Amino acid sequence: MIRFLKFPGNLIHLKCIILFNAFICCYSLSAKAQTEHRLTGTVIDSLKDVVSGADVYIVADKDTLISTTNAHGRFVFSGFKADRISLLVMSVGFKPFTKSYQFKAGQINMDLDMIILELESNLLNEVVINGRDRPIRIKRDTIEYNAAFYQVSENDRVEDLLRQLPGIEVDEHGNATTMGKPLQKLRVNGEDFFTSNVKDFISQLPASVVDKVEIINDYGDEANFTGLKTGESQKMLNLVTKAGQNRGTFGNALISGGTNKRYGLQGNGNLWEGSKQIGFSSSSNNTNNEAGVNTAATAGVNYRDKLSSGITASAAYNYGYNKNISDQLNSTETVTTDGTILNKAQSSGNSADNTHNINFNVQSIANKSYFQASLGGSMAVKDRDGDILSKQTGLIRQDLHSQSGSNTKTPSLNGNFVWARSMDKPGRSMSAGVVVSSGINQVQDDLRNKLSYYNRQGQLVKDSIVNRFIDAENRTNLVTADFRYSEPLRSDHDSLVKRNIDFSYFFSMSKTRNSLYTKVDNSIGNSTVVDSLSSIYSSAFLFQRFAVNYRYQAERLNYSLGFTLQPSQLTGQYAGNEVKISHFELNLSPIVNLSYNLSNWDNLAFVYSGSSTAPDFYQLQPVPNITNLQNVIIGNPNLKSSFTHAGNLTYQHTDELTGSTLQLALNGSVVEDQVVSNVVLIKDTLNSLKQETHYENANGAYLVGSMYSYALPFARNKFNAELRGTFDYINMISYANNDLNTNRNINFSQSLKFRMNQRRLILTTSATYTYSSNRYSIELLKLRNIETWQFNWSGRAFLNKNFSLSADVSKKINSGYSLAVANPMLINLSLEKILFKNRQGTISLQAYDLLNQGNNLVRSISDNSITDSQYNQITRYFLVSFNYRLQNFGHKKTK
Repeated sequence: MIRFLKFPGNLIHLKCIILFNAFICCYSLSAKAQTEHRLTGTVIDSLKDVVSGADVYIVADKDTLISTTNAHGRFVFSGFKADRISLLVMSVGFKPFTKSYQFKAGQINMDLDMIILELESNLLNEVVINGRDRPIRIKRDTIEYNAAFYQVSENDRVEDLLRQLPGIEVDEHGNATTMGKPLQKLRVNGEDFFTSNVKDFISQLPASVVDKVEIINDYGDEANFTGLKTGESQKMLNLVTKAGQNRGTFGNALISGGTNKRYGLQGNGNLWEGSKQIGFSSSSNNTNNEAGVNTAATAGVNYRDKLSSGITASAAYNYGYNKNISDQLNSTETVTTDGTILNKAQSSGNSADNTHNINFNVQSIANKSYFQASLGGSMAVKDRDGDILSKQTGLIRQDLHSQSGSNTKTPSLNGNFVWARSMDKPGRSMSAGVVVSSGINQVQDDLRNKLSYYNRQGQLVKDSIVNRFIDAENRTNLVTADFRYSEPLRSDHDSLVKRNIDFSYFFSMSKTRNSLYTKVDNSIGNSTVVDSLSSIYSSAFLFQRFAVNYRYQAERLNYSLGFTLQPSQLTGQYAGNEVKISHFELNLSPIVNLSYNLSNWDNLAFVYSGSSTAPDFYQLQPVPNITNLQNVIIGNPNLKSSFTHAGNLTYQHTDELTGSTLQLALNGSVVEDQVVSNVVLIKDTLNSLKQETHYENANGAYLVGSMYSYALPFARNKFNAELRGTFDYINMISYANNDLNTNRNINFSQSLKFRMNQRRLILTTSATYTYSSNRYSIELLKLRNIETWQFNWSGRAFLNKNFSLSADVSKKINSGYSLAVANPMLINLSLEKILFKNRQGTISLQAYDLLNQGNNLVRSISDNSITDSQYNQITRYFLVSFNYRLQNFGHKKTK
């Protein structure tokens, strides 16, 4: 049973639809012409902000057509023949809009004046409705969650709401994912929101202002305007606010301090008036210590506003600083045809990064045209000092002591322009775009190495000191251009069906020039260039894609079928060799993009993509890279570009009453001419062995992966259970001493999660099992498997109106690592008190890792090597924090 103080939107909509259709059915007009018409319009509110997601209905002769407004408030109807139509527009929180329109003789297109919706403000006696809201709805490329169905406590942020939604994961750092893909873009009411940084703003916006949460498969603004949706989509989060809550001021100030010299400072403020957005942020802290000890500082400012009707401009600047002091322990096992090389390395490093990013953007969306232009630049400077002691045993017995100093500068500049136009003929459109970018990567390294050689009996044979100065510069220029054209085909009597033939062309040209100078001090202290370790190398990659496809759009079924022709040419030339290297490739691949809504709660989708990739410049450069003397890297200028075939099949189901969801995904890929490493063993001047990494093209790499998630809320979402799992089979290929080596890698994970949402108590428990197996073809008898069990328990209890207690406990059980394995139990506690009459201030006492057992253990796999890594951490400390939130939405204080 649900109670309302206003007429609920669903009831108003139902009544309006009944009355609207009853009124239309009272008379019938025969079509006076057989011309197909096109109707477009924009829906805004009384404050001139667009209204996205509004339901739009027209009655044209005997047909009733349905649409919704897009992110820019636009709707389009085409293919109907009636000269007189009746229009109904409805959105939750607004009064319905109805009006009739008449096409003139010979008129094909009609673009309506701005449709202005007024807020619904009739306060009535309490109405009781027996029934239930629909918690989830599937709409083509969108999954929509009804926020009212989920439990929102006082002071909850949007990230707290997202954690309750089936199929969405938000980790302890605020990173949100769905179906294994990150949410990469944020919009509010269909408009870009400040910097569109999902992580930052879901932790700031209060959950109480949200009416609906939408997860959208986004293909970009250009695709939304033209309807030409191709390739892989990104996951976008769109928050639909409650009526009147699309403006306000919000921000917070945080200060904290604790043991082990831990501290944190943060401040941000945002002014939001619909399309006008002004924000600033700054922070400084040293509490994020997952890998080493970090000190970070950030600052940023952004601005967005409408210059005029349909034209929006934005500008943003961000600065970041990070200092890292780390101690790392690596254990690497390399398998070869001659034996196994074991490497234990201890390293310490001190680095400082400074990054600057600036961006300007202008966007215009008119009735029949769209354009977007942007200009951006960045500058990053990194200084690093390192000390590494590496001990090799097994097939090669060596010690390496390396001290290094490095300075890196990477300035870059980029710009793009996109234009699109919708023609007079309904469904006909074209678009074009250009992207230009230029970047420089300058590196100066001072390498001081001491190599110690041992014989088979472990006796020291000789020490060798090798000092080098490396000055490298890589310049890359990129130009891309694309053109798309869509021609509508004659439609049948079903005006809801659209058919198009799409043509597209894509062009990409990248040029790279790399100079590498290796110097050594001579006996009198002067630096001289080592010619054998220096080179000037240039390469160019030209890629084109011609595509044609048939596109079908209906109420439930949407698909594109066609093919692409992708010629590519890779050329290269290096100093000392007048012969120019050139490789031409021609690939043909299909276009398959299908989305089928079996019902309002079931969606099946499949996407195939094919793409070419050029080798990196360091894979092409034909001179030795001696950064690591125990594994010298030498590029291959004869490499060809690789081509990847990838497919993804997904199924999503939701129960309209309970809100339970089932999500399934199956993906796979095959790579032709993949660039792989060839690790060879050669004899050095002391008749010992050393590793050299070369590169070759090879076939045989493929991946098959799957994931599933089943979430079941019950007791009106006060409880929620979720079962989630993944399985990946990866066939990795490489060479070892010129022999093909395959690594059959199996990854499996299974997780069970349970959450309880009560007004005064929130509990979450989970158990996760992960398994990873690696089997090399050149050493079949030895498996390298790791298994991990992880158990988590977290809870928050509201002791009274002002106090809350939170706890987070996790236990991890590891096995199979080559390093000493710890099975830590981490316990974190927090006590929080709400301050002030407006309840916008909090003070908290936090205790992290009470048992001081924190450690991280990471396994990485590269070709024929497996590396286990562990970093130093400061995990046990106590922190006192004061936080004040400023939030005023809809001109009313929001708790």
